Amino acid sequence: MALVEPTSQWHEIELPDLTIDKKKDKELTIDEIAQKKSYAKSLLKQENEKVDMTSRLSTSDRNFVSNIMTSGTLSDRVSALTLLIQESPLHSLKTLDTLLTMTKKKGRQEAVMALESLKDLFGGSVLPDRKLIYFADRPLGNASVEDRHLLLWYFEDHLKKFYFQVVQQIEALSHDPLVHVRDSMVRCIYDLLSNKAEQEQNLLKLLVNKLGDAENRVGSRASHMLVDLLVSHPGMKMIVVREIEQLLLRAGTPERAQYYSLITLNQTILTAKENAVANKLIEIYFVSFRRILKLSENEEEQQKLKKQEVEPEADQKKKGGKKGKKGKKGKKEDNNKKGGDTGLDVDDLQVKMVGAILTGVNRAFHFAKIADETVEKHLETLFKITHAGKFYTAVQALSLIFTISLAKQTVSDRFYRTLYESMLDNRLLITSKQTQYLNLLFKAVRADSDMRRVKAFVKRMIQIAGHHQPPFICGLFFLLNQLLSSKPALRTMLTTPEEDDEDEHFVDAPDEDEEEKADEEEKATEDKETKSTLYDGRKRDPRFSNAEASCLWELIPFRTHYHPTVAYYAERLFAGEKIEGEPDMHNNTLIHFLDRFVYRNPKKKTSTRGKSIMQPLTGRQDGGILMTRGNVDEQNATAAPVNTVEFWRKKVEQVPVDEIFFHKYFKQKRAGEPAEEPSNSKKRKLENDDEETGALSDNDGGADEDEVWRAMMSSIPGTLDDGDDVDIDEDEDDFDDDEMRALLEDDDDEDLENGDSDIDQLEMVEAPSSDSE
Repeated sequence: MALVEPTSQWHEIELPDLTIDKKKDKELTIDEIAQKKSYAKSLLKQENEKVDMTSRLSTSDRNFVSNIMTSGTLSDRVSALTLLIQESPLHSLKTLDTLLTMTKKKGRQEAVMALESLKDLFGGSVLPDRKLIYFADRPLGNASVEDRHLLLWYFEDHLKKFYFQVVQQIEALSHDPLVHVRDSMVRCIYDLLSNKAEQEQNLLKLLVNKLGDAENRVGSRASHMLVDLLVSHPGMKMIVVREIEQLLLRAGTPERAQYYSLITLNQTILTAKENAVANKLIEIYFVSFRRILKLSENEEEQQKLKKQEVEPEADQKKKGGKKGKKGKKGKKEDNNKKGGDTGLDVDDLQVKMVGAILTGVNRAFHFAKIADETVEKHLETLFKITHAGKFYTAVQALSLIFTISLAKQTVSDRFYRTLYESMLDNRLLITSKQTQYLNLLFKAVRADSDMRRVKAFVKRMIQIAGHHQPPFICGLFFLLNQLLSSKPALRTMLTTPEEDDEDEHFVDAPDEDEEEKADEEEKATEDKETKSTLYDGRKRDPRFSNAEASCLWELIPFRTHYHPTVAYYAERLFAGEKIEGEPDMHNNTLIHFLDRFVYRNPKKKTSTRGKSIMQPLTGRQDGGILMTRGNVDEQNATAAPVNTVEFWRKKVEQVPVDEIFFHKYFKQKRAGEPAEEPSNSKKRKLENDDEETGALSDNDGGADEDEVWRAMMSSIPGTLDDGDDVDIDEDEDDFDDDEMRALLEDDDDEDLENGDSDIDQLEMVEAPSSDSE
């Protein structure tokens, strides 16, 4: 009889709790532990033999499994083995060994299938929800230990070692040359790591190492799995962050692995209680910053050395000398190096890494508690980034500096100077991140308490609007409308005119010498006062541009802008009325207009977030604007299409300004269509007209072309008399066809006044021929 009944939940078998009492129980030596382990092994072997002899399966089931194992397909064999193990893992040692052997086969399909089967088994009921315990760590010295204890303890020890072999095989296949095999292993690692605690350190190391896979698909999969792991197991955040840190800061880590490590870290969800994790992330980001900038500095030094090497080489060419070994091979090496560890302005991957770092710092800074010296040490680097690299990276750096400036007034002035200068950056015209920039500009200006600087920003906002496309202008005007609501003092720039110093002043006439001296002093004073009161947009510091003494006269041309929404927003700004609605820059793009013109159905929103849980909500935050890129809100999704009767029957006041064109077009088109069928009298008149036209066309005795020509000629004064048949000599004809037509057209009015027209002449000629018939 078996000591343990076959069951799938072997770890739930109830056993008496045993502990080690140092006073009563003796401590076993290594040899004694080995003897007990050998005895437990024999118990497990006998247990499996007994169950095999009694057979858990009926005769028919045993025959069915036997046939499948001999002649079934690979999938059938793996399924049969899996079912046998599920019934009782403790009594399926041979079956487990068979599956493990299949994982080591050269056939990748068989190996992957066997590993996935073992993964499902271990993620299910085979492994408990705790870590397995070695046999030697059990209370073997307790006098109450029974054979059942030894049997289950040894099986757990055997299963722990067996599971380690499975993990080793997963590691081996995770380096397979085939991409789909490596991708499958990443999935297996994640499933085992998220479901069970056994071997979590090794599995986590394997999953993190796959961030540096040579295939983007595998690296991206590993990053996504790690983010999901942090969501399902938030207690592992610090463990995962430290493991990624080891890979990120390891010497010789490829840039691809660094990039995927950074984007995995910046997706970490933080809470107010996780200051330690946030501090650790900030530390990793700044260390990565220094490494990237060091590479950039090395790149600049290499460029200088390269220039120094090129000059002697050029001199050698002039002398007719040979290049030497450096030539093409050296050039190829430089090109390879250029594509590898290069600076921010050369390698796009490093630019993306800087963007990922800035994104992560922006997210972690709100939860971190770090020393001021650590932040100030890296501010110079952040300000340097705002002038180099891609514009999106500059926006990220400005956003981070703005976050720091809210806590440090010393940084605030320099930040606003940099932001004021960035508004004239040419990269703003072509970047795809205009929405992010406008939202940053809006938040920064709204948070500023210096009205001189705020008015300078508002003045420049209107100035740069003329250089941008309508979507940008509409977003800018919407934010400006929000600023006017939050800062009513800005209304003076639209309502109060600029000061005029042309008023007359009457004083006594001085002497000549005094007059010259007074004129010079007055001129100098006037020049000084003029310079101090006039607006000067060239000032680096917006506080000294004197924008408070100026008006927003640059806004006037936008009232007649060709884009209806721009003109509508400009009118709202002048009227001081609030702009209603959800500001979406996509609604003012050309592609949105074309989509409506072809009556394309709008896309409805399916989710408030993207695939990443750290992606911001698609709705407007803090009064800013958004870019949905094709998605629409529910109001637009349920609105009537522009080519329906429901739409064109609306009043003009009910139609949005950007759809007035469609409303007028369809209303005019509808008005031009016949409202009803023609009446019977109209039908008879049309039929009579058709009959008369057909009779004239079928009349053989109709007017001849020569007679028509003679009638036309006779109507011209001084040419031919009525009834004269004269041949016209081409040489004596001074009129060409064009001149003749012009003359006929000019004489039409005179003939009508005298009661003599071409029509009368034609009727006089045609009448005899018709009467003769």
